[in-house]
Amino acid sequence: MNTQWKKRGLLVGLLVMAVLCVACGQEKKNEPFTYRAPSPKAEEQKSGEKKQETEYVICDINMEEETITLMSLDSNRPIRCKYNLSTKFMDKYKNSYSTVHFVPGQVVKLGEKNEDSVLESIWMSDTVWDYDDVGNYQIDTEKGAMEIGKSTYRITDDTLVFSGDRQADWDEIGTDDVLEVIGSDKQIISVMVTTGHGYIQLTNSGTFKDSMICIGNEIFTNITGDMKIEVPEGTYPITVAKDGYGGTAEFTVTRNETTVVDLDQLKGKGPKTCKLTLQTDVEGARVYIDGKQIEVGKELKVTYGSHKLSVVAEGYESWEKTLVVNSKSATIELSLTQQDSSGSSSTDSGSSDGNSATTGGSSNNSSTSGNNTSNSNSSSSRNASSSSTNNRSTQSSNSNSSTNNGSSSYNSSYKGNSSNKNSSSSGTGNTDVDYLTTISNMLNNLLQ
Repeated sequence: MNTQWKKRGLLVGLLVMAVLCVACGQEKKNEPFTYRAPSPKAEEQKSGEKKQETEYVICDINMEEETITLMSLDSNRPIRCKYNLSTKFMDKYKNSYSTVHFVPGQVVKLGEKNEDSVLESIWMSDTVWDYDDVGNYQIDTEKGAMEIGKSTYRITDDTLVFSGDRQADWDEIGTDDVLEVIGSDKQIISVMVTTGHGYIQLTNSGTFKDSMICIGNEIFTNITGDMKIEVPEGTYPITVAKDGYGGTAEFTVTRNETTVVDLDQLKGKGPKTCKLTLQTDVEGARVYIDGKQIEVGKELKVTYGSHKLSVVAEGYESWEKTLVVNSKSATIELSLTQQDSSGSSSTDSGSSDGNSATTGGSSNNSSTSGNNTSNSNSSSSRNASSSSTNNRSTQSSNSNSSTNNGSSSYNSSYKGNSSNKNSSSSGTGNTDVDYLTTISNMLNNLLQ
């Protein structure tokens, strides 16, 4: 009896196993889909992943065309980008940064482009090291090595060398040259031949706050207060103008020293005005100052300071610049860029041969080329006041008018020890200096 039940139990067990095996081999239908959501930690890690940003070396900045040429560190291929008034120039922390820092050899990252293919932002790389004021170095191009102090770094065929605003060769570096070197880990990315630097300390800046300061013909920035500005050593005419006040005086900057510039000395008596005449050969051109249309060829009074200058003409590219007025009188010839059916452009209207002259020491016949407009006491930069532009264009007809998007004070990275120096100006407080002469000569060099 027990044996029979054992056999039946064994048979039932085998049948159950068979059913289970058959069920395992069948496709289940109409079963609900089960989704297992990732843990919050996994989602946080995924969202925290940053897309690697391509880095570029600045090779050239063309203020006339408002373009910047860069070399990709990933592909070693050059690219050319457009920038304009709205482009934001920033430091590695993405704070507003003076465009005087954005020179050939610097390593940067790029933001998106707008619908007109213009860069929206550009900022300094936060992944490279930057050694300034390098004087103790040895270069061996055959071994592909550069010694800085007691450390050795690699140099390759991709390492870029710059002298001023142009690309240079290794053999152009002299033994007494001071360098700025940028690299990543043990590899050198770029080497820049520099001169000594000093500082300009502004004082009594209240009258000119949020306006332009022009230092020579290369450095332009927005005055944010009693700020300190790092500049190459040398002698510069310094110009300020705002709300009917302003002037020009010459100051000397010495290496590692601070030159104090009292802006009250440049303020002068005011409010002052300029007898300004704007001319153009383009028939039907409409010229506006601060949004108000003016009569072309007719003299008008304009107060010292920054003004919006715009030109519109059928068949020509329209533009808007900043005009910084700081002279008793000026005559400006406006040139426009003509558009044709092929999409290319050519310059028309106005003098394009660089013909400029100063008469009577207080008036000036200036000319403009392409889209770059000169102005009384300065050229109106292709990038207007409170905008982002490059400030180190050689022989550019930009003066007293380009800024870095309302840039804040110049944050110096120069590693030398500075000492204060109250430098006297050869033209201290001389508000009658006609800075148009300087701009005219600069335009003449540019357009030759």
